[in-house]
Amino acid sequence: MQEAVKQLLSLQERDLELDRLQGELAAIPKEIAAINKRIEAERAALEDSKKELTQLQMQRKEKEVDLSAKEDAVRKHTAELNAIKSNDAYRAMLGEIEKAKQEKSTLEDEILQLMDKVDQSQRAWKERETAAKTTETERQRQIADWDSKQKNLEEQIALKQKSRDELAAAYTPSLVETYLRLRQGKQVAVIVPIKAEQCSGCHMKVSHNLINEVKRGMSLMACEHCFRLVYLEEDAEKPITR
Repeated sequence: MQEAVKQLLSLQERDLELDRLQGELAAIPKEIAAINKRIEAERAALEDSKKELTQLQMQRKEKEVDLSAKEDAVRKHTAELNAIKSNDAYRAMLGEIEKAKQEKSTLEDEILQLMDKVDQSQRAWKERETAAKTTETERQRQIADWDSKQKNLEEQIALKQKSRDELAAAYTPSLVETYLRLRQGKQVAVIVPIKAEQCSGCHMKVSHNLINEVKRGMSLMACEHCFRLVYLEEDAEKPITR
Protein backbone atom coordinates (compact mmCIF):
# COMPACT_ATOMS: atom_id res chain seq x y z
CA MET A 1 0.00 0.00 0.00
CA GLN A 2 2.97 2.33 0.35
CA GLU A 3 3.20 2.63 -3.43
CA ALA A 4 -0.57 3.24 -3.69
CA VAL A 5 -0.36 6.00 -1.07
CA LYS A 6 2.52 7.63 -2.91
CA GLN A 7 0.62 7.47 -6.19
CA LEU A 8 -2.51 9.02 -4.70
CA LEU A 9 -0.53 11.73 -2.93
CA SER A 10 1.23 12.59 -6.16
CA LEU A 11 -2.09 12.77 -8.01
CA GLN A 12 -3.70 14.74 -5.19
CA GLU A 13 -0.82 17.22 -5.15
CA ARG A 14 -1.47 17.98 -8.80
CA ASP A 15 -5.23 18.20 -8.34
CA LEU A 16 -4.93 20.59 -5.41
CA GLU A 17 -2.57 22.77 -7.44
CA LEU A 18 -5.09 22.74 -10.30
CA ASP A 19 -7.84 23.66 -7.82
CA ARG A 20 -5.78 26.61 -6.65
CA LEU A 21 -5.12 27.80 -10.18
CA GLN A 22 -8.75 27.31 -11.18
CA GLY A 23 -9.79 29.34 -8.15
CA GLU A 24 -7.48 32.17 -9.16
CA LEU A 25 -8.80 31.99 -12.72
CA ALA A 26 -12.43 32.04 -11.57
CA ALA A 27 -11.79 35.17 -9.50
CA ILE A 28 -10.44 37.21 -12.42
CA PRO A 29 -13.80 38.06 -14.09
CA LYS A 30 -15.04 39.41 -10.75
CA GLU A 31 -11.92 41.55 -10.41
CA ILE A 32 -12.35 42.94 -13.93
CA ALA A 33 -16.07 43.53 -13.34
CA ALA A 34 -15.26 45.46 -10.15
CA ILE A 35 -12.78 47.66 -12.02
CA ASN A 36 -15.29 48.31 -14.81
CA LYS A 37 -17.88 49.21 -12.20
CA ARG A 38 -15.49 51.76 -10.71
CA ILE A 39 -14.83 53.17 -14.19
CA GLU A 40 -18.57 53.54 -14.79
CA ALA A 41 -19.05 55.23 -11.42
CA GLU A 42 -16.22 57.67 -12.13
CA ARG A 43 -17.63 58.44 -15.58
CA ALA A 44 -21.07 59.01 -14.06
CA ALA A 45 -19.61 61.38 -11.45
CA LEU A 46 -17.84 63.31 -14.22
CA GLU A 47 -21.08 63.48 -16.22
CA ASP A 48 -22.96 64.75 -13.16
CA SER A 49 -20.32 67.45 -12.72
CA LYS A 50 -20.73 68.45 -16.38
CA LYS A 51 -24.52 68.56 -16.01
CA GLU A 52 -24.21 70.79 -12.96
CA LEU A 53 -21.98 73.18 -14.94
CA THR A 54 -24.41 73.19 -17.88
CA GLN A 55 -27.36 73.95 -15.59
CA LEU A 56 -25.53 76.89 -14.01
CA GLN A 57 -24.62 78.24 -17.44
CA MET A 58 -28.25 77.97 -18.54
CA GLN A 59 -29.44 79.75 -15.39
CA ARG A 60 -26.97 82.58 -16.05
CA LYS A 61 -28.16 82.95 -19.65
CA GLU A 62 -31.80 83.03 -18.51
CA LYS A 63 -30.97 85.73 -15.97
CA GLU A 64 -29.10 87.71 -18.64
CA VAL A 65 -32.16 87.54 -20.91
CA ASP A 66 -34.34 88.75 -18.02
CA LEU A 67 -31.84 91.55 -17.31
CA SER A 68 -31.90 92.67 -20.93
CA ALA A 69 -35.70 92.79 -20.79
CA LYS A 70 -35.63 94.93 -17.62
CA GLU A 71 -33.10 97.31 -19.20
CA ASP A 72 -35.36 97.65 -22.22
CA ALA A 73 -38.33 98.31 -19.93
CA VAL A 74 -36.47 101.07 -18.07
CA ARG A 75 -35.46 102.76 -21.34
CA LYS A 76 -38.94 102.40 -22.80
CA HIS A 77 -40.75 103.75 -19.73
CA THR A 78 -38.24 106.60 -19.36
CA ALA A 79 -38.86 107.62 -22.97
CA GLU A 80 -42.61 107.50 -22.38
CA LEU A 81 -42.47 109.96 -19.48
CA ASN A 82 -42.33 113.02 -21.76
CA ALA A 83 -45.59 112.03 -23.44
CA ILE A 84 -47.57 111.63 -20.20
CA LYS A 85 -49.90 114.53 -19.34
CA SER A 86 -51.54 113.25 -16.14
CA ASN A 87 -49.71 113.58 -12.82
CA ASP A 88 -51.16 110.28 -11.62
CA ALA A 89 -50.06 108.52 -14.78
CA TYR A 90 -46.64 110.17 -14.49
CA ARG A 91 -46.21 108.98 -10.89
CA ALA A 92 -47.41 105.51 -11.86
CA MET A 93 -44.84 105.38 -14.67
CA LEU A 94 -42.09 106.49 -12.28
CA GLY A 95 -43.15 103.67 -9.99
CA GLU A 96 -42.87 101.19 -12.86
CA ILE A 97 -39.43 102.52 -13.74
CA GLU A 98 -38.26 102.24 -10.11
CA LYS A 99 -39.62 98.72 -9.85
CA ALA A 100 -37.84 97.71 -13.07
CA LYS A 101 -34.59 99.26 -11.81
CA GLN A 102 -34.82 97.32 -8.52
CA GLU A 103 -35.51 94.09 -10.38
CA LYS A 104 -32.61 94.91 -12.71
CA SER A 105 -30.30 95.43 -9.72
CA THR A 106 -31.42 92.13 -8.19
CA LEU A 107 -30.80 90.32 -11.49
CA GLU A 108 -27.33 91.85 -11.76
CA ASP A 109 -26.46 90.54 -8.28
CA GLU A 110 -27.83 87.10 -9.14
CA ILE A 111 -25.86 87.04 -12.40
CA LEU A 112 -22.64 87.91 -10.56
CA GLN A 113 -23.28 85.11 -8.09
CA LEU A 114 -24.00 82.69 -10.93
CA MET A 115 -20.83 83.75 -12.73
CA ASP A 116 -18.83 82.85 -9.61
CA LYS A 117 -20.63 79.50 -9.37
CA VAL A 118 -20.02 78.82 -13.06
CA ASP A 119 -16.30 79.56 -12.65
CA GLN A 120 -16.06 77.30 -9.59
CA SER A 121 -18.05 74.54 -11.27
CA GLN A 122 -15.97 74.78 -14.43
CA ARG A 123 -12.71 74.51 -12.48
CA ALA A 124 -14.06 71.57 -10.50
CA TRP A 125 -15.19 69.83 -13.68
CA LYS A 126 -11.84 70.38 -15.41
CA GLU A 127 -9.97 69.03 -12.38
CA ARG A 128 -12.27 66.02 -12.19
CA GLU A 129 -11.93 65.42 -15.94
CA THR A 130 -8.13 65.47 -15.72
CA ALA A 131 -8.16 63.16 -12.69
CA ALA A 132 -10.69 60.85 -14.37
CA LYS A 133 -8.50 60.48 -17.46
CA THR A 134 -5.49 59.57 -15.33
CA THR A 135 -7.55 57.19 -13.20
CA GLU A 136 -9.17 55.49 -16.18
CA THR A 137 -5.77 54.96 -17.79
CA GLU A 138 -4.68 53.22 -14.59
CA ARG A 139 -7.91 51.19 -14.49
CA GLN A 140 -7.39 50.04 -18.08
CA ARG A 141 -3.82 49.06 -17.20
CA GLN A 142 -5.16 46.99 -14.30
CA ILE A 143 -7.62 45.26 -16.63
CA ALA A 144 -4.81 44.52 -19.08
CA ASP A 145 -2.80 43.01 -16.21
CA TRP A 146 -5.74 40.80 -15.24
CA ASP A 147 -6.22 39.76 -18.88
CA SER A 148 -2.54 38.83 -19.06
CA LYS A 149 -2.79 36.87 -15.80
CA GLN A 150 -5.89 35.09 -17.08
CA LYS A 151 -4.09 34.00 -20.24
CA ASN A 152 -1.07 32.87 -18.21
CA LEU A 153 -3.26 30.87 -15.82
CA GLU A 154 -5.12 29.22 -18.69
CA GLU A 155 -1.81 28.13 -20.18
CA GLN A 156 -0.56 26.83 -16.82
CA ILE A 157 -3.79 24.94 -16.21
CA ALA A 158 -3.70 23.33 -19.65
CA LEU A 159 -0.12 22.13 -19.14
CA LYS A 160 -0.68 20.93 -15.58
CA GLN A 161 -3.95 19.21 -16.52
CA LYS A 162 -2.16 17.33 -19.31
CA SER A 163 0.61 16.28 -16.93
CA ARG A 164 -1.93 15.25 -14.29
CA ASP A 165 -3.99 13.20 -16.77
CA GLU A 166 -0.88 11.41 -18.04
CA LEU A 167 0.06 10.59 -14.45
CA ALA A 168 -3.42 9.27 -13.64
CA ALA A 169 -3.39 7.12 -16.78
CA ALA A 170 -0.19 5.44 -15.59
CA TYR A 171 -1.70 4.40 -12.24
CA THR A 172 -3.97 1.48 -11.37
CA PRO A 173 -7.46 2.40 -12.70
CA SER A 174 -9.34 1.07 -9.65
CA LEU A 175 -7.09 3.10 -7.35
CA VAL A 176 -7.69 6.27 -9.35
CA GLU A 177 -11.44 5.58 -9.42
CA THR A 178 -11.54 5.27 -5.63
CA TYR A 179 -9.67 8.54 -5.28
CA LEU A 180 -11.90 10.35 -7.78
CA ARG A 181 -15.05 9.08 -6.10
CA LEU A 182 -13.89 10.54 -2.78
CA ARG A 183 -12.80 13.77 -4.40
CA GLN A 184 -15.97 14.33 -6.42
CA GLY A 185 -17.29 17.86 -5.84
CA LYS A 186 -14.53 18.66 -3.34
CA GLN A 187 -11.49 20.88 -3.50
CA VAL A 188 -9.79 19.56 -0.39
CA ALA A 189 -7.34 16.78 0.37
CA VAL A 190 -9.05 13.39 0.45
CA ILE A 191 -5.99 11.39 1.44
CA VAL A 192 -4.39 12.71 4.62
CA PRO A 193 -1.88 11.56 7.24
CA ILE A 194 -2.66 10.41 10.76
CA LYS A 195 -0.88 12.66 13.23
CA ALA A 196 -0.87 12.14 17.00
CA GLU A 197 -3.63 9.56 16.55
CA GLN A 198 -5.80 12.15 14.78
CA CYS A 199 -7.01 12.38 11.21
CA SER A 200 -5.36 15.55 9.90
CA GLY A 201 -8.38 16.13 7.67
CA CYS A 202 -11.15 16.38 10.28
CA HIS A 203 -8.84 16.48 13.34
CA MET A 204 -10.84 13.77 15.08
CA LYS A 205 -9.14 11.00 17.09
CA VAL A 206 -9.04 7.71 15.21
CA SER A 207 -9.19 4.26 16.76
CA HIS A 208 -6.14 2.17 17.53
CA ASN A 209 -7.66 -0.55 15.39
CA LEU A 210 -7.64 1.79 12.37
CA ILE A 211 -4.03 2.76 13.05
CA ASN A 212 -3.06 -0.90 13.26
CA GLU A 213 -4.83 -1.65 9.98
CA VAL A 214 -3.03 1.23 8.31
CA LYS A 215 0.29 -0.07 9.67
CA ARG A 216 -0.47 -3.53 8.28
CA GLY A 217 -0.83 -1.90 4.87
CA MET A 218 -3.06 -4.59 3.43
CA SER A 219 -5.55 -2.11 1.99
CA LEU A 220 -6.35 1.57 1.89
CA MET A 221 -8.18 2.64 5.03
CA ALA A 222 -10.58 5.53 5.63
CA CYS A 223 -11.10 7.76 8.65
CA GLU A 224 -14.10 6.59 10.67
CA HIS A 225 -15.36 10.20 10.90
CA CYS A 226 -14.79 12.04 7.61
CA PHE A 227 -14.10 9.00 5.39
CA ARG A 228 -10.93 10.47 3.93
CA LEU A 229 -8.26 7.93 3.08
CA VAL A 230 -5.57 7.96 5.75
CA TYR A 231 -1.94 6.91 5.91
CA LEU A 232 1.02 7.09 8.25
CA GLU A 233 3.59 9.66 7.20
CA GLU A 234 6.41 7.14 7.35
CA ASP A 235 4.60 5.23 4.60
CA ALA A 236 4.90 8.17 2.23
CA GLU A 237 8.01 10.12 3.09
CA LYS A 238 8.11 11.64 -0.37
CA PRO A 239 5.41 11.52 -3.06
CA ILE A 240 6.59 10.11 -6.36
CA THR A 241 6.81 12.49 -9.31
CA ARG A 242 6.62 11.85 -13.00
